[in-house]
Amino acid sequence: MGRTPVHRLRRFVARTRSPEVSPPMRRVRTVSIALVAVALALAPLGAVAQDLEVERDRVRGLEADLDDLTHRSEELIAQIEELVDEIEELDVEERRLQELADELDGRLSDRVRQVYKQGAGSTMEALLAAEGPNAGVERASFFLLIQDRETAGLQDAVAVQVRLEQTRELLLQREQQLEARSEELDVAQREIEGELEAASATVSALEEIAARQRTIDRGSQQGVYACPLNPGVTHFIDSWGFPRSGGRSHKGTDVMGPMGSPVYAFTSGVISRHSNSRLGGISLYLRGDDGNTYFYTHLQGYAEAGAVGNRVEAGEHVAYNGNTGNARGGAPHIHFERHPGGGSAVNPYPYLAAACF
Repeated sequence: MGRTPVHRLRRFVARTRSPEVSPPMRRVRTVSIALVAVALALAPLGAVAQDLEVERDRVRGLEADLDDLTHRSEELIAQIEELVDEIEELDVEERRLQELADELDGRLSDRVRQVYKQGAGSTMEALLAAEGPNAGVERASFFLLIQDRETAGLQDAVAVQVRLEQTRELLLQREQQLEARSEELDVAQREIEGELEAASATVSALEEIAARQRTIDRGSQQGVYACPLNPGVTHFIDSWGFPRSGGRSHKGTDVMGPMGSPVYAFTSGVISRHSNSRLGGISLYLRGDDGNTYFYTHLQGYAEAGAVGNRVEAGEHVAYNGNTGNARGGAPHIHFERHPGGGSAVNPYPYLAAACF
């Protein structure tokens, strides 16, 4: 019949419960705990732009979705186990009925061979062959009793065969249901894995941003800020006013760091402009929510979030460190400027020091 043996179905259920298959289920709780931790870690940043709050809401929604999917999978596993139990019982019943059918078929076959050899005989023949009326009646009664038993045996064989076919049909239906439930479980597990991957990526991104952010409340510097390069790889000094070529003086701070290192938004705001010049090379302008415009230059290139018009959060990856423009061949760094209200540059070092040190 091509049916799946019950012992294989049992192994399927056991495998569904095994550590090799169920890590996505168990990791849901781990991710849920991580989501709560991130939400708590970000809680002090309530004044940050709405995007982080939207992300927190999305994470909470993902957590609820993961819980629902986990419950669905557990229910499907329970249904599969019930189907396997029923299939096992039907399988036993099928074997019992098959043995009974074979036994009855054997009896009938023996009777057919016996009749073929001896002849069936009739009631009238029994009466004529009898030695006297009383013997004839007894002989006829005996033949009728044998015929009744043969008829009953045939009826039993037919009934058993009908029950056997019904059992096989029910088995087929249950195995089709099992296949459907198994496929539904597979789909649910794939959904869980997809949601888990998305949630994990969101958690990681939020944790990274949260780790870079620093709430600052000092004088004119009010809000959430992040060092333009990772503090562990960068160094800079207050070089405002240092002499430069052509009689110029330095109008910013050189934030040093490895070539190609991620460059982050100094504060929340909007990427307002890109430029590329002989002097500055690849450059980016960030119009911050704090009313200042921040200028990054000598970049190697832009990150996806650093596109013009994008709203970014403090600590979000917007570009890559480089040495383009007149810094070519020198140590990679960001020439960083602060322009209050978009006007003339002022010394950015105090702002940078508060965010990075």
